[in-house]
Amino acid sequence: MSEASVTKEIVERLAELGDLPHVPDALIKLEKLLADDSQAEITDIVNLIAMDSRLTAGIIFMANSAKYSLGSKVTDLFEAVIRIGLHDVRMLAYAISYQQTFNRKPPFSEERFMQQAMLSALIGHNIASACGLRVGEGFLCGLLRDIGIYLLALESREKYQEVLTKVDFNILKLAVMENKHFGTYHALMSARLLQLWNFSQEVIMGVAYHHIPDKMKGEFKGYAYLTYLSEVGAFKLGLDNGIGEIPPDKWPLVDQKISESLAELKIAQGEFDEILEKSLTEYTHLTSGPST
Repeated sequence: MSEASVTKEIVERLAELGDLPHVPDALIKLEKLLADDSQAEITDIVNLIAMDSRLTAGIIFMANSAKYSLGSKVTDLFEAVIRIGLHDVRMLAYAISYQQTFNRKPPFSEERFMQQAMLSALIGHNIASACGLRVGEGFLCGLLRDIGIYLLALESREKYQEVLTKVDFNILKLAVMENKHFGTYHALMSARLLQLWNFSQEVIMGVAYHHIPDKMKGEFKGYAYLTYLSEVGAFKLGLDNGIGEIPPDKWPLVDQKISESLAELKIAQGEFDEILEKSLTEYTHLTSGPST
């Protein structure tokens, strides 16, 4: 059976069991409303966010983080949305909802997994800004690229624990070991779920090919390279995903692939280093809690 067939079968089985993660209704409606932000009314956006208490709390919390704080505490959702801005509200709403995706505890550090996802999202956003790609989609590529890891762990916790044992915290072995045990791997699982969630082709294809961006042809190639760089950039900043890291002796080969990927996006190495530094600062400000 092909990887695509196995992927489809696993996702369908998880759906039948009611284990498939879903996008909150409020977020789906928010995405439709923000599809053309020139027509979006702040009041409508606030009312949609208010439908979800956890999303509301998350947006207010973010508005009080060091990244957005203006020195005074925000407790009102309307003021929080104004302070954050429509563009960032969309991205942060996905990030907040993603943190609520895990209904079952996975066989790896959920905290580290989510931390790296957020840092990668910020890197993806800043890479997109630097090379003329859609910044919102760049953020989502970085954020959601590895949700397939969770899906495979849902399919069989025992089997995924075997994968983790074989990987032995070397992240470069992960896709191969997943394929050996499941007949597919997390990038394809992620892409399949994002397809069911009706995400844009930029995000779906960027995520699907992020381990093999050189195999991606056509208009979405840039998003595959962006997603790869958003992931490896987080590792370069020293933040693992709770599953593995890049061994020190493998970095020369990884650095070569980084250089090739940057060349595809026409980003200089020095500019990439600045992107990583900026993203880490933003990540620190977002996750440091309310500014005092």
